[in-house]
Amino acid sequence: MSKYAKILPVGLLAALLVVACGGSPESDEAATGGPVAPVTVDPEDLEREVVLAPRAEEARVPAWTPEITPVPASGIRKALAAAEDAEEAGRLFVEAVDEPELAPVVADEAEPSGETDQAPRSPPDPGALELLLGVLATEGDNATALAGVERILGELMQRGRIALTEGRFADAERIERVAARAQPQHPDLAVYRETLAAARRAQDAVRLAEARAVANRIFKPEGEGAVAAYREALRSFPDYLPATDGMARLQARHLDRALAAAQAGDYLASERLQAEAARIVPDSAALQDMIARIVELRQARTEALLAQGHSAVDALDLELAARRLAEAEQVSLQAQGLDGLRERIELARHYGHFRPGQVFREPLAAGGEAPEMIVLAYGRFGMGSPEGETGRLENEGPRHEVEFERGFAIARNETTVAEFRAFVEASGHRSLATRRGRSTVYDEKGGVMGEHGRVDWRRDYAGAPATPDLPVVHVSFEDAQAYAAWLSAQTGQRYRLPSEAEFEYALRAGRSEPWPWGVGAPTRVVGNLTGDGDQSRLKRRWSNAIEGYSDGHWGPAPVRSFPAEAFGTFDLVGNVSEWVLDCWHDSYRRAPRDGSAWVNPGCSDRVIRGASWASTLDRARSAYRQSTPADTTNARVGFRVVREL
Repeated sequence: MSKYAKILPVGLLAALLVVACGGSPESDEAATGGPVAPVTVDPEDLEREVVLAPRAEEARVPAWTPEITPVPASGIRKALAAAEDAEEAGRLFVEAVDEPELAPVVADEAEPSGETDQAPRSPPDPGALELLLGVLATEGDNATALAGVERILGELMQRGRIALTEGRFADAERIERVAARAQPQHPDLAVYRETLAAARRAQDAVRLAEARAVANRIFKPEGEGAVAAYREALRSFPDYLPATDGMARLQARHLDRALAAAQAGDYLASERLQAEAARIVPDSAALQDMIARIVELRQARTEALLAQGHSAVDALDLELAARRLAEAEQVSLQAQGLDGLRERIELARHYGHFRPGQVFREPLAAGGEAPEMIVLAYGRFGMGSPEGETGRLENEGPRHEVEFERGFAIARNETTVAEFRAFVEASGHRSLATRRGRSTVYDEKGGVMGEHGRVDWRRDYAGAPATPDLPVVHVSFEDAQAYAAWLSAQTGQRYRLPSEAEFEYALRAGRSEPWPWGVGAPTRVVGNLTGDGDQSRLKRRWSNAIEGYSDGHWGPAPVRSFPAEAFGTFDLVGNVSEWVLDCWHDSYRRAPRDGSAWVNPGCSDRVIRGASWASTLDRARSAYRQSTPADTTNARVGFRVVREL
C-alpha cells in the first residue's frame, strides 16, 4: 500500500461526505471566493492525511504466459516471415487467458427455439513475439529473431511510457510483464521499471491532491494543499497527464468563479480568484483566455457605465453621474474614458453645460439671438483696494477675498442700442426716460452734462439719434433689470445684471494692480477713456485728461472698438459705466464672500462700476465704485448682462 493510503477516521469520513454535498471541513477562501460554513472536525483528524480511494488498477496484472511452440528448423524462415507480417499488422503479442472463451453456435433449425449449444472459440493467431520466441526456442542465437524481439519490446516499452503519462497503469504493467518474460536482459527494462515506479508515486500524489481538493484544501496549509500534491506528482513524473489535468481542473474552477464574480460585479473577488488561478498554472492558455474574457466583460461594463454617466451629465444630474463614475472606477482596469467623464462632471459642477472661455449665443423665442456671452472660470480674487493705493476711497475697503464656486458667463460687450430695441419692440417696454420724456446728455456748447427733453434709449450721449452698434445709454436700473428678465423668459435661462464682485473679477482678469492694465497711465490704447488727444466736434478737450493718451472718441464708441481684454470681454475698461445688482454700501464690511450681490430690499441707491468715456485716470481703477440713484438715466451709464450656468 502507498504511504499515502491511510485509514480515515470516522469523523473525517463524515466531513468528507458533507464536502461531497457542498460543505467543507476546511474552507480555502482563495478557492471558494469567500468563507464556507465550517464543519466540526477533530483537529487531530485534520492533521492526518485525507483518505485515498483504492487505485483503479489495484488488482495485480498477471505474468505473461504465452503459448510458445518451438519452430522446426525447416520452418524458421516461414515463422520469421509470419512474425514480420504480424508486426506490420500491429499484432505484437497475444495476451494470456485463464479460460478459453466460448463462441456461440447458431442453433439448428430443428432444435427448439431459444436453445443454443456453445463450442470453444478458436485460439487466436500467435503474435510477432510468440513467433519470434518460437524461433529462439529452436535456434537461440538467431540474429533476426533476437533483433526482432528487442525491437518489438522497445516499441512496447515506448507505448508503455505513453500509457503511464495517461495514467493507464494496467497497460504499462502488462508490457513490463511481457518484457520480463520475453527478454529479461533487455537494456531498457530496468529504466522502464524505474519509470513505472515514478509514475506510481505520481499516481499516489494525484490521488492525495484530489482528496485534498474535495476537502477544499487547495493551498492551505502552506505546502500541503492540493496544488502542492499535484506538483509533487509532476516532480516524480514530469509528463504525468492526470496531474496536469487535475491542476487544469483546479484552475478552471477558479477561473469559472472569477468569471461569475466579475459578472456579479464583485471585481475584487474576481481579481483574487484570477491571482489564485495564476498560482496553480502560471501563464496557461486558459488563464490568459479567461483574463482576456473578463477584461472584455469589464470593459463593456465600463463603457456602459461611462455612457450612463455622460447622459447624466447631459441632464446635469451630477449625483448620478458621480455614482456611475465611481462604479466605472471599480470596474475599469485602465483610466481610458474615466478621465473624460471625471472632467465633464467637474466642469458641469462649475459650468453646467459649458467650459471656461467658451463663447456662445442663445436663440430667442421671439427670433434673433441673445447677446454673445463668454464663460469665465471660477476662482478667487482680492476685491477692493488695499490701503495706500493711489486715489483710494474709503468705500473701496476693506479689501477682502471673494471666491466663486461656479463660473458664470458675462456679455462680451455692453448691451447695444440694437439689442435694446429688439427687447422694446418685442415686449412693449417703456423705459423710464421714455416715460419722463427727458434724460441727461452732454451739452457740447456748454461743455457740461444737462437734462434735455425727448431723450431716451434711442439717443446717443449728445441727444442725437443713436446708431445700432453703440452701447445703449439713458437707461435706468429698472430698465436694465427688465431687459435681463426678458432674456430669461426668451431663453428659459437665468439672465441678470452682474454682481459688483463679478464685474470687478472680470475687469481685473486675474490682476491685482490698481488698474486693469497694471500700474500707472496706460502706454497703449486699452479702451475709451479721457485722453488728452481726444477732442469733441467743437474741438473741446478734457481738462484733466490722461497725458499722452488718445483713443479717438469723444463720447461712447461703438462696442468692440478696442482690443479684447484678458478674459475675452470688451469695454469693461471704459466706454460707459455699467449698472450692477448691488445696493450701495459705503464699505465692504459684512459684504458677501461668495461673489453674490449684496442687496437690501427696497434700497434706492445702486452701484455703477467701470470707467466711462468721460472718466479720469483715478476713476478707471479696478476698485473704483460709485453710488447712483436707481432712477438715474444719463449719457455715461449703460449695462451688460450675466448668464448663470
